[in-house]
Amino acid sequence: MDLKIKTEEQEFHGRTCGIIKQGNNFLIMRVDNTPYYHIPGGHIEIGEDSKQAIIREIKEEIGCDVQELNLFAIQENFWTKNNKTCHGIEFYYIIKPKYELEIRDYQRIEDDKGEEKLLDFKWVTAEELKNIDLRPSNIRDMLINGEYLKGLTHIIKRG
Repeated sequence: MDLKIKTEEQEFHGRTCGIIKQGNNFLIMRVDNTPYYHIPGGHIEIGEDSKQAIIREIKEEIGCDVQELNLFAIQENFWTKNNKTCHGIEFYYIIKPKYELEIRDYQRIEDDKGEEKLLDFKWVTAEELKNIDLRPSNIRDMLINGEYLKGLTHIIKRG
């Protein structure tokens, strides 16, 4: 069971995300042709820690095993969506796959707990990220500016 709570007025999400960088390229994704991209990852399951969750999510979404992972940010995120107050706690990891991935854009269908989702993967440079709607935008900015290399950061983002 995913670590998320939804009521008519509020939502809470516990998520983990993995940044894969090869050469000068970052792997980003979008789900079901949304107008924006995000970092691969997903909900932590109850009883699972964030490391176990990102290893599982990378295997499910990208199909590769993780060799190494380093936590670089914990973000407490607050936003409004469809008139709901949303709160998320997100763990962002730098991921090194067990083998080098092919640098090519591609799509695949994921079976996410019985629901089929179209995953659209794209490799982009930091320069290209400047013109892409990658959410959350502050994580995008950290990738562009190289701030993800500076060590663990705790972020509280409202709005």
